[in-house]
Amino acid sequence: MENDKLLEIDKLLEELIMVPGVSGYEDPIRKKIKELIEDCLDQVEVDALGNLIGLKEGRGKTHIAFFAHMDELGLVAANVTADGFLRFKKMGGLDDRILPSRQVKLFTSQGAEIPGVVAWVPPHMALDGQKNLDKVVPWHDLIIDIGARNAEEVRAMGVKIGDPIVFVKHISRLANNILASRGMDNRAGCATLVALIRSMKGMQPEPRINFIFTTQEEYGLRGAAVSGYQINPDAAFIIDTASAPDFPGVPEIYKGQFQIGKGPLLRLVDSRMITHQGLRSFVERLAIEKNIPLQLGVVGGSTDAAAVQMAGGGIPTLPICIPCRYTHATVEAVSLDDLQTTVNLLREIIERYS
Repeated sequence: MENDKLLEIDKLLEELIMVPGVSGYEDPIRKKIKELIEDCLDQVEVDALGNLIGLKEGRGKTHIAFFAHMDELGLVAANVTADGFLRFKKMGGLDDRILPSRQVKLFTSQGAEIPGVVAWVPPHMALDGQKNLDKVVPWHDLIIDIGARNAEEVRAMGVKIGDPIVFVKHISRLANNILASRGMDNRAGCATLVALIRSMKGMQPEPRINFIFTTQEEYGLRGAAVSGYQINPDAAFIIDTASAPDFPGVPEIYKGQFQIGKGPLLRLVDSRMITHQGLRSFVERLAIEKNIPLQLGVVGGSTDAAAVQMAGGGIPTLPICIPCRYTHATVEAVSLDDLQTTVNLLREIIERYS
């Protein structure tokens, strides 16, 4: 049975990763998630900022919500040079070190997919020796080559300023049920929530539950700020990833806190949030009672929790995160075991919450 569940969540994760959804351009991934969940819920809507909001009616009056952002890091076409290359802008917190020599794909407003590469000056042309090779080239000095010979050819291909661009994705299947790809943040969280929703088909839980797949998290937690205020639940659980410090080279302050494959993480403090202590205690006790592995972490970065907890008059909020190695790189790695364990924990939260 557990193997069957892992195969199901593996399939969901791969399916969601391969659908594009750059911050602000989430239409394709929102459509895919909607197709996967709409027959399991009582209501599915899209709000003005593009958040996908599902509702599962409950028997009682308690109202809880689960959030997962569906946008991904990417680029957007910003200009076209006279000789047919594209300038771009980063959409979200991409590290300039990972940009050169990457394969990308641009999506036009007409639905075409245009392949390209982020160009890179080869070492054979380095004029200053090793000093020149060690330099990190800032994003605004890089270009994308789509094979066009001039700006007129670029326009003829249907490319326009503002078209979204994603990195070409490939899933590597490592040992111990570890998968690596660009986009684990936060398609891992989305796959977890989709698996949870599908496991509840035909059920009527005690609490009234909203499932919100948010937009523009990577561009300032914008979707969550809107949907948190709109939904205003009694308690909110944010399902995202957290940077796992379980490999060589990480700073000593983080080393050894938690690792992938050892269960979900309660994100206690990050750069913009302090978690709700009542919800933390509730979930810790529940995990012990149900023998569900659980980890604790103090980390950098942030999640939708920072926006949701400040919405309206304030919402008790707890981020439950999937440990992820190499966050915001093109090889983000997560454990399928952690995704399934997170589904199990969320089911227990729903069972207990009333």
